[in-house]
Amino acid sequence: MRALVLFATAFALATGAFWATMLTEPPRSEARGRIVPAIHVPLVPTNIQDPHRYDADDGDVF
Repeated sequence: MRALVLFATAFALATGAFWATMLTEPPRSEARGRIVPAIHVPLVPTNIQDPHRYDADDGDVF
């Protein structure tokens, strides 16, 4: 029983220290966002007028 109380006390102390650090000095990210436009480039020609083509053949890769 004593070991469980000691473990709970250590856990509570570590949790309190963690939250005190996060509230007083939160981490600051140095990463910069980079916006890359998504451009769809068809892999097959889209000007084919074949009536037997599947609808999924618009250049998508399966």
